[in-house]
Amino acid sequence: MLSGCDALVLECNHDDVRMLAGSRYPQSLKARIGGNHGHLNNDAAAEILDSLDRSRLRHLVAAHLSQQNNLPELAQAAMAGVLGAAPTEVVVASQAEGFEWLSL
Repeated sequence: MLSGCDALVLECNHDDVRMLAGSRYPQSLKARIGGNHGHLNNDAAAEILDSLDRSRLRHLVAAHLSQQNNLPELAQAAMAGVLGAAPTEVVVASQAEGFEWLSL
């Protein structure tokens, strides 16, 4: 359903299982976030992005980044690797401010 989008906001909640496991979150929260119906980590988001028809994609926004379990640079690098682009070409939405308007 996401193939052929002009713009895409994709969750990149946590970097990986190790970072989540080492966080200060209670074990029950770690299990919920990292479970099969939890949040997307950077690798899972990159796999989804890689599976899409990106021929029309002009803007990609990494969103819902955990302040404790991810870094904007890690999410950008994961997405940029799939796109064959510079990490700075991937917009990161902040929890406090969101992201700037994008023109299509």
